Parts: sequence; structure tokens; C-alpha cells
Amino acid sequence: MLVGRELINILKDIKSVRGNQNVIIEDVQYDSRKVRKNSLFVAITGFKDDGHKYLNDAIEKGSSAVVVEKEVDVKNNDILYILVENSRKALSTISDYFYKSPSKKMKIVGVTGTNGKTTTTYLVKSILEHSGLSAGVIGTLGIYINGELFPSERTTPESLELHKTFYEMQRRGINFVSMEVSSHSLKLSRVDDVAFEVGVFTNLTQDHLDFHADFEDYYCSKRKLFDLSKKAAINIDDLHGKRLIKEIKIPYVSYAIENNADIKAEDVNISEDGVSYNIIYNGQKIKVNYQVPGKFSVYNSLAAISAALLLGIDLKTSVEAIGKVKGVPGRFEPIKEGQDFSVIVDYAHTPDGLENVLNTIKTFAKGRIITVFGAGGDRDRAKRPKMGKIVSELSDYFIITSDNPRSEDPEKIIEDIEEGVIKTKPYEKIVDRRQAIKKAIEMAEKNDVVLIAGKGHENYQIIKDRVIPFDDREVAREFLKMRGDK
Repeated sequence: MLVGRELINILKDIKSVRGNQNVIIEDVQYDSRKVRKNSLFVAITGFKDDGHKYLNDAIEKGSSAVVVEKEVDVKNNDILYILVENSRKALSTISDYFYKSPSKKMKIVGVTGTNGKTTTTYLVKSILEHSGLSAGVIGTLGIYINGELFPSERTTPESLELHKTFYEMQRRGINFVSMEVSSHSLKLSRVDDVAFEVGVFTNLTQDHLDFHADFEDYYCSKRKLFDLSKKAAINIDDLHGKRLIKEIKIPYVSYAIENNADIKAEDVNISEDGVSYNIIYNGQKIKVNYQVPGKFSVYNSLAAISAALLLGIDLKTSVEAIGKVKGVPGRFEPIKEGQDFSVIVDYAHTPDGLENVLNTIKTFAKGRIITVFGAGGDRDRAKRPKMGKIVSELSDYFIITSDNPRSEDPEKIIEDIEEGVIKTKPYEKIVDRRQAIKKAIEMAEKNDVVLIAGKGHENYQIIKDRVIPFDDREVAREFLKMRGDK
């Protein structure tokens, strides 16, 4: 519970205040539908809607205080009215204060980058738990607390839900949190008041240019994490990682395969069964085994081990933990129903992600590589032809289909992808994703590899304004069972 005048003391960039400063605040909301008696309502200017339109609705439902970034006439002068420069920043500050700054009482590892965030956060969790420490996870797969997985609408929740989650984790005995930090959350001030112990930078390639003004804006949003962190672990095989270490002002460790770094992988071996390499750190040399194939698996494990070292966990313990991890849902996940060919489901939905996964498959594929993929609607259109080019270069046969078309025409998305396709390669277009997966599995022969890319762990498909149940893994299993021993 808060008293109205407390808000005035904690908020920055207040432009004006009027009304009753002694109001009681028992709840905080930015969705007017959730407002109840004595709620504080924070009006946010969104991309599709504007919370300021619902200000009087919130007051009628019992809101005792409102925070706005636009002047709005209110019908009740007994409430506390605060006008600020940026209501998203205000929401972050209020959320942290309302839930008693829980992130400052735990050690938070924030992982940012285009690819590898989800896997890295789960590897960090595995290392922490192997060390006998209690760890939670926040990210694309949801919120993980003490063995339970709860759904989350965003990779990084809005600041109110985020601090509430930290509070609940702390209440349930969690001392460490490993979380994905998206560029959206950084740019939109969702994590402004999170006390990050360690920030991790994985890589940066094209994505989200539907949201960011340009690639520089994308990079600068990611860089913000390291203004909020005490220490950093940075991949310096990535050009933007090299740039980052020159710009940050906090202690860091670098990690790499190709370049000289504080933490380096040498003698890398990649097979169908996973990766192995020698990790070199501070005069130590230890063999690492991780049961997920791909060069990206080396980078993900290096990132997690680097973060763990910064948390004070010794190298040997981290390496032991990595060796026990069998994978993360929807990340290079094999689907096995006794067939004599491979089916792999992966979340890869960027040009770089697809290239990494397909190059990994090439290292062990004995037959054809058959790829099923699409691109999300209402997202960065510029990456679509690049995805088409990469898949056509690295696949023997491919099917372009729907991903989450959202409000866009799926056939138009497929046309955008097709612009980059090398036309000498055999392929087809099947708009219905279910039918596309069916065709790929039906045509597969002994030793072929079928890659179903783009959605990974997702158990839904967004078509116009409908969210329908759809899981690539379940659909693949269904058709594998129907196919039998063909």
C-alpha cells in the first residue's frame, strides 16, 4: 500500500501535480479493465491503443490516482493526478517501488542479442541449480519458478508484471534469476529499474527492423542493458560485441571461438550428437561436452559459463552442469517416432538463425535437407528475401509456408520470401503450415533431414485476429505416426 505523496517523491520528470496527495493506493494497473477501488492507473501510449482514452473509465472503477504523459480532463477532482514526461518510465519506477525493489535483493542475469537468448538463460539456470542455488527464468518460453512453468505474453514482460514476478520469485525463495532482455523491453523502459548483476551479449544480426528505426537504433537499444548491469559477458567474435567492449564502463569478460578472448573455445568438434571443445580460462583447460549440435551451441554454452564465472561459480562446476543438459524446447529439438530419417524443430526465424541451423545440419546430414519455413506477418519485411536466399542455398528441397501471418496476407509474405530464392533449386509454396509439414514428412526418405523452422516451442498460430492451437512438434509427430514404416 502507498500514499499518493510517495509517488511524487519517487517519480522523476514530473511536469505537474494536482488533486489529493493523501489518497491510498492499494494496486497498480496500466490496463483500465483491471482497475479496482484504490488502484493507481498509469496511462501508456501504445502502438495500437492509448491508455489515456480510458482514464475516466479507470476513475469510475475506483482509481484513486492516475499518472499520465498527456493532459487529460478528468471528472473527479478528489483523485491524485500526476503528469510526467514519460509514463512508461514512470510505470517502471512505480512497479519497482510498489513491490519493494525485489530485483535488488536477488542476482539477475540479463541476456540480450538476436539469437541464443533462450538457450543461454536455461543453461545459466542449469549451472546455478547444479551449484545448489535456487534459480528462476523469465523469457520466451515463459516464467520458470521452482519447477513450474507459467505463461508470459512477452519475451520480457511489461515492468509491472516483471517486478511482480521478481517479488513472487523472492517470496518463494529464488535468489538468482536468468532472463531474456529484448530490444523492445530496453527501448520501452520495461527494465529501467532492474538491478542486473550480469549482462550477457550473444550476437546481433538483422531482426525487429519493423520496430526499430534502423540497425543502429537496434544496437543502441541492446547496449542499454550494459548501463543497467554491474558486470558483462560479451561475445567478441561478433563485430557488435567488439564495439560494445569499447563503449561500456563496467568490468567484463569476453568469450570467443575465433578471436583471442578471456574465455575461449579451442579444438571444437561438432557432430550429430552434440559439441565438444576445450574451454580455456585463466590458465585452466577443461573439456566441455554439450548434447546439442551446432556452432551456436558452443557460443551459447560459452555465454552461460562466462555469466556463471561472473557470479562466482567455478569453471569445473559449470562444465559439469552443461554436460547434463539435453536441450531446450523448440531449439534444435529432434522429433523421433521410429522413422529412418531426422526431423528437427527449431525457432530459427532470422536469416542468421536459419543459416546457423542449416549449416549445422549439413555437418551430419547423409541424405537431403528438406526445409519448411515462413516469416512472421507485421514484422521486419526486409529479412524475408534474405531468409529465402539462405534456405534455398543450404537446402536440397524446401517448402515456403505460413508462420504467424497476423494481419498480413500469407500469400504476400510468401511472395516476399520468394524474391530471394535461388530459382534453380526445387521448392514449392504451401500456404497451410499443417499441409506443408505433412508434405515434407511424406516425401522424406532414409537419412534425409527435415527441418521445420520458425516457431519452435510455440503452441499456437496467429492468423488475423485469431490465435489457433498449433504446435510444429505435435503436428510432426502426428504425420510421422500416420506414415508408419513407409
